[in-house]
Amino acid sequence: MKKLLIIALIGCLISPALAQETPSLRYHEFGIIFSSLNNFGLRYKYGNEKTMLRLSVLSMNLVSSNSSTDRSSDSSTIKQTGYGMGFRLGFDHKVPLFSSFSLLLGAEAALSYQYNHYTQTLNGTKSNEDIQTTFSPGLSFIFGVNYILKDHLVFGAEINPTVSYVYRTTKVKEPSEYTVKDNNINFSLSTAGAGLYIAYRFGK
Repeated sequence: MKKLLIIALIGCLISPALAQETPSLRYHEFGIIFSSLNNFGLRYKYGNEKTMLRLSVLSMNLVSSNSSTDRSSDSSTIKQTGYGMGFRLGFDHKVPLFSSFSLLLGAEAALSYQYNHYTQTLNGTKSNEDIQTTFSPGLSFIFGVNYILKDHLVFGAEINPTVSYVYRTTKVKEPSEYTVKDNNINFSLSTAGAGLYIAYRFGK
């Protein structure tokens, strides 16, 4: 009888230890994020059922170009080109709501770069030209919801309030050449990372 009690006691002690050593399931997520036709990106997430690390690569008007011509009086042509890229690295934590819906809370370190080139030509001669570059590191907060369909397809929506430091350089080349530099701290509720996303996830 004593031997049975000892064996049962050892079994009770060993079982929880073995259970703790069993690794929890890890998930990978690959998805697309977008808030408009010009603002979209890719996102990769890795982690467990509750908390995941995330890396986002965002394009903000990746390549944009437009021109207009006014021939009502003198021949005037305006041309603008620009592109932008952004990166975000952080984590999110799921808070179950009901069924397969969850609330997402988290934070990300953000970094973005934008380039714009403006040219105005009057009667075949450049009258105005400037190049503007903007560099902006910041901290973005994550508030969102997501829905997991059959454990593989993920749908979600987020808003990302962002506090950022904006450093901008404007180089004017016409009619005279000079450079203007300015910087400020900015808070925004509307960012390139805000919007909808769809992702595929799998675990191992």
